Amino acid sequence: MPAMCPSSPWKCWSRTWRASSCTLRASACAIRRYVMLNQILALAWKDLKIFFKDPGAVALIFLQPFMFIVVMSYALSGLFEPGKGQIQLLAVNQDRGTQAAAIIRQLDEMDAFQVETTWEGQPLTREMAENLIVKGKRNMALVFPPDFSEVLEQAPGATLRRTKVLVIVDPATSSQFVEPVLGTLQGLIERSIYTAMAPKGLDYLFEKLAPQTPVEQREAFKTQAQEAISGGLLGGKEPVVTLERTVPPGMRVEKYPNSFQQNVPGYTIYGIFWIVSLLAGSVLQEKREGTFRRLLVAPMSRGVMLAGKLLPYYIINLIQLAIMLGASSLLFRMSLGHSLAGLVAVSLAAAAAATGLGVLVAALARTEAQVGGLTVLLLLTMSALGGCFVPRFIMPNWLRTIGLITPHAWALEAYQDLLVRGYGLWEVLPKVGALTAFATAFFSIGVWRFRFE
Repeated sequence: MPAMCPSSPWKCWSRTWRASSCTLRASACAIRRYVMLNQILALAWKDLKIFFKDPGAVALIFLQPFMFIVVMSYALSGLFEPGKGQIQLLAVNQDRGTQAAAIIRQLDEMDAFQVETTWEGQPLTREMAENLIVKGKRNMALVFPPDFSEVLEQAPGATLRRTKVLVIVDPATSSQFVEPVLGTLQGLIERSIYTAMAPKGLDYLFEKLAPQTPVEQREAFKTQAQEAISGGLLGGKEPVVTLERTVPPGMRVEKYPNSFQQNVPGYTIYGIFWIVSLLAGSVLQEKREGTFRRLLVAPMSRGVMLAGKLLPYYIINLIQLAIMLGASSLLFRMSLGHSLAGLVAVSLAAAAAATGLGVLVAALARTEAQVGGLTVLLLLTMSALGGCFVPRFIMPNWLRTIGLITPHAWALEAYQDLLVRGYGLWEVLPKVGALTAFATAFFSIGVWRFRFE
């Protein structure tokens, strides 16, 4: 039997020790991972229990996106569902012939338009249409002149007569809404012009150039030529019927508004209402620190105490409004209208409504999570309903009516009256009154529901 190497036992023991060490290290790593996983799960379970201890915050977390989805989906439903959300047009037919009625019928047969020639059972007049636009019930009206058919059917060779179709538009209506209507109407008018004037024009040419042409050949040529003309292959240098865009009487519009005048008011209102979060958060912090409890011993009413808390945020809101409107005017050359007094009155009332809503949220919320959730829920929903994100005129009628329960809708209409429609203080006073009523209601309910501990 051969002699064993003296180092062999040592090597064997070394190999065994290394294997055991690796096994121990692997076991230790597994134990550490298990402990870390348990710690992570314990911390997560702790935070979940804390979160679900506040049912109000839990409900708001899930309600926020749902409400926003519902409001925005209904507001934009007409843009994605064929046959819904038709553009509503008022049509005043003063034409003594039949051409205007034919164009109105063709517009109404299109899926994109709903043409109204009567209102509450009465035939529309120009005055009625203008009044409906001023009241905000409709955005656009077409007025066909009495001589519309006569101009379209005039005989060639005589002095060429021209006329205009008036398009009365609320200047707060965006160009993305107005231009497609004008383009469609222009196309229908041009087609009617060609269809009405082509036969007489061809007869005139035959009489002058080829009076001996047989009747059958004349009719065949007229049919082919009329199809080409009505299809737009031929055209004159200057149309006999033009579209004249105008606004209802009383609106001082020197030029039609740009994108800033149409968008700045909506996003400004959306921005100032975020003061709610700062105000409600500050009130909650003072409750937690006991500041209100100590102030209760002072000789002042609760309303005075809350008013003093509200005042600095009201001033901040006014500064925010001044900066946003002033910067838009200086940087983008946005017109601020003709009435500084009206602009000040609307801004004072809108800021009061925003800070009043902050008091109400502070009274209803009990935790920071509830403050954040309720603020986001209210502001996104009210902004969407009020038209800050989507123009209210493209919303369904029932949604427009619901939007009037928000201060955003009244503030936006008031700013558009001043910046876009050219109104003054007197015309916006009813909307200022509505905003003041919102502010009073928010503040009164907030004081009533407020707990100082």
